[in-house]
Amino acid sequence: MSNNKPNPNQSPYYNSMHRLGKFITLGSMAVFFGVPLIMCLVYGVMPKFSEIMLASSGIVLIFLPMGIAEIIAEVPVMGSSYYIASTTGNILNLKLPAAMNAQKVANVKAGTEEADAVTGIAVAVSSLVTIVLLALGVLLLTPLKPLLASEVVSTASGYVLPALFGCMVLGNFSKDVGGGVRIHGRMAANIIPIIIGLVLYFFVMPESYESWEGVIAVVFIPIIYFSCKYLYKKGKIVVEMPGETAAAAEEKKIEGDAE
Repeated sequence: MSNNKPNPNQSPYYNSMHRLGKFITLGSMAVFFGVPLIMCLVYGVMPKFSEIMLASSGIVLIFLPMGIAEIIAEVPVMGSSYYIASTTGNILNLKLPAAMNAQKVANVKAGTEEADAVTGIAVAVSSLVTIVLLALGVLLLTPLKPLLASEVVSTASGYVLPALFGCMVLGNFSKDVGGGVRIHGRMAANIIPIIIGLVLYFFVMPESYESWEGVIAVVFIPIIYFSCKYLYKKGKIVVEMPGETAAAAEEKKIEGDAE
C-alpha cells in the first residue's frame, strides 16, 4: 500500500509540503551518494565496506546522537522547512536563527500554518543568499587573494565564530520567544546543564570531551526537560501567553513560590 496518500487529518498545505519535502530529500540523497559512487566505479577505486565503517566510525559517534537531538529540538520550530534546511545544511548557525527571527518579526505562533509558511520563506531566502555569497566567493577568490591573506583579515576571521555564537547566546537572555509568548526566568533552566558541562569538561573528561559531544547533547535533553519542569512548577519559570497580562504571569509565579 502506498504511503503517499494525503492524510485527511492534515490540511492540503501540509500534505503538499510533505510531498515536496520527500522529493527534495530523496533527490538530494541520490545526488550526495550517487556522485561519489559513480566516480569510484568509473575510476575503479571503490573502497571496502569495512574501510568505510572504520573511517567513518568516529564521525558517526559524534554526529549521529547530535543529529537525533537536533531533530527533536528543531523540527517543532521549523516545521516543513526542515526538509530544505537539512538539505542545504548549516541549520544551527544560520537556518534556525533565520526561522526563529522570521517568526518573531511576523509575530506568528510556532506550529501553525502561518508560522510554517513564514519559516519556509525565511529558510529558502537564507539558502539563496548563501548560494549567492558562495558563488561570489569562488569568482572573487583569486582577485581578492592578497586581501584575504593579509594580517588584518586573518586576525578578524578568528572572531567570526565567537561573534556568531555570542549572538545566539544573547538570544537566550530575551524573554520574548516569538508568537507573543514571553518566558520569565528562562535562564534558570541553563544553570544545571552549564554546571554539569563545566565539570565534565574540566575535571571528568577534559581530553575526550569533544569526542563525546553528541552523546552528551542527547543526555542533556532529559536533564533540561526535567529541570525546566521542576522550575516551572516552582514558579521560577513563568510562561506568559499571548494576550495574558504581566500581572497574571506574576500571579502564577507567586502561586508557585507559595507551593
